[in-house]
Amino acid sequence: MTDASELRVSTVDTEASVVQAARRPGPSSWRVWIYPSAFLVALVGVWELLARLEVVEPYILPAPTAVLDRLMADWPVLWGHTVTTLAEIGAGFGLGAVVGVVLALPIAYSAVFRNTVYPLIVASQAVPKIAVAPLLVLWLGFGMWPKIVITALMVFFPVVVTAAEGFASVDRSLLELLRSVSAPRHQIFTRVTLPHSLPRIMAGLKIGITLAVVGAIVGEWVGADSGLGYLLVYANTFLDSTLLFAALVLLVVIGVALFMLIGGFERLLMPWQYRTRR
Repeated sequence: MTDASELRVSTVDTEASVVQAARRPGPSSWRVWIYPSAFLVALVGVWELLARLEVVEPYILPAPTAVLDRLMADWPVLWGHTVTTLAEIGAGFGLGAVVGVVLALPIAYSAVFRNTVYPLIVASQAVPKIAVAPLLVLWLGFGMWPKIVITALMVFFPVVVTAAEGFASVDRSLLELLRSVSAPRHQIFTRVTLPHSLPRIMAGLKIGITLAVVGAIVGEWVGADSGLGYLLVYANTFLDSTLLFAALVLLVVIGVALFMLIGGFERLLMPWQYRTRR
């Protein structure tokens, strides 16, 4: 009995130390921010130097300081276009993610549905969205709906593929065990299937949020009177390079911020996954 008690105590101590080590920042965690930040600073420094030395004409490659000045001078206008693009990204991403996850369930659990629908989904990705955009504008008009639909189409594919793989990868023996004890289907799904599939679903959402930015811009290129995509077309038409780069900087910030937002949501949903990675 004493040996068993000592074994239990040592096991608990070991588990506690592992948990504390997982929660404690690792010695290399700072590299996640230092390395890309240093590279970005060096890149901007070289860019500024080339612009100051006039190696490239200013209308082709304006200096970062000139782009920053343009951002500050035209911020009210830029912010209005940014809000429009953000609304299109949010609506399109939500629509594409919901449809992708819902459609992934029958794809994962029905062979007939999978063999019928899945090839069509894959084939639809061979059609460039820039070619579909004019048709959507013709069908849905020049409002927000064409941009939302294009964005949803961009988000839909990675979400449905990763979610279907996640649902199909659940341990079958575990599902059979739960069914043998008459566990309700909704409890099996919420307590086993969904948690097991979350890592792959979140991976698809991370890919989808970056594609959502691209989808919104593609929609605005075809037909829009506001948004950062419209601003890019306007700046390119009048060779306004500082405005062009200012809009691009905002798009980069939006993409990175939304990706980090999905990553933070992933940590809330799956804290055990984050500790395992650490």
